[in-house]
Amino acid sequence: MKTLLVLLALLLPLAVLPAGAQPLPEIPTIQVPPAGASVTGKLGPGGRNLYYVSAQSLQALSVTLTSAGNIAVFQIYGPGVVVGPGSSGVPAITGTTLTDASAKDAPMAWMGVVPQSGLCLIAVDSTAGPTVYTLAVTLQ
Repeated sequence: MKTLLVLLALLLPLAVLPAGAQPLPEIPTIQVPPAGASVTGKLGPGGRNLYYVSAQSLQALSVTLTSAGNIAVFQIYGPGVVVGPGSSGVPAITGTTLTDASAKDAPMAWMGVVPQSGLCLIAVDSTAGPTVYTLAVTLQ
């Protein structure tokens, strides 16, 4: 009986995925020391990488993205965002972006204030082909 319960606990999350969807990879949390943090990553065409940043209410957040060919952009979502399986293996995001940090803004640099404490989500996307990028994050 105990073995059956363990099996069900492992398989049940997979049962709710849409047909053909892959489970989501774990989203890393960027640890931001006082001097800031940098993360380097790679994106394929139409790819998306996700990162969490833990911030306090009214804390200043600064994000800068540099990429080969300047083809990577990011969005920043406030605490409470939901990440789920999307089409073509790219995670779907449901939530509210911070002011001037949405996909339509296509930012490569952003500074603002986090409205409430929690995990903010940074989504890095490629607007064209494959690229290598560096994401710099500071909190004050």
